[in-house]
Amino acid sequence: MTKPTKTELLKYKQVLEKQLASLRGDVGSMKDEALRASDQDASVDHLADQGTDNYDQGFMLGLIENEEDTIKRIEEALDRIAGRGEWEFGICPACQEEIDQKKAKDAKKDPKKAKAAKPAKGLEPWIPKARLEYLPWARYCVRHQEVEERNRESA
Repeated sequence: MTKPTKTELLKYKQVLEKQLASLRGDVGSMKDEALRASDQDASVDHLADQGTDNYDQGFMLGLIENEEDTIKRIEEALDRIAGRGEWEFGICPACQEEIDQKKAKDAKKDPKKAKAAKPAKGLEPWIPKARLEYLPWARYCVRHQEVEERNRESA
């Protein structure tokens, strides 16, 4: 796990831009379809048909919301690549926070050693490249993504 190279960053940027364009087109089409469905004649012959139409529209709106969330994450990843994000592209902010906390704890014990100390083995803030290859808009490493999802489910 190392910092992405300039070549890798360019590759990730191209993949993200392509995915972003595709999703924006998909969301636009889904919004048009959902609006078309709501504009259709409300005088459906059968209540079951009306229920199905309502379910389909709700399902479509849920898909749109999910895709819009992905678009937001892609835009944030592109900002990080450009150096405008809250943190550097490829870093798991939760891992970085753990490293910073460990450094602060070590600095309290021995301030001279803490300044020169490197992160302990196994403490790297970088998201594995295999994860970025699969999901270039990943915000967290797998371990912290699992924690994030568990927290979201329990909320």
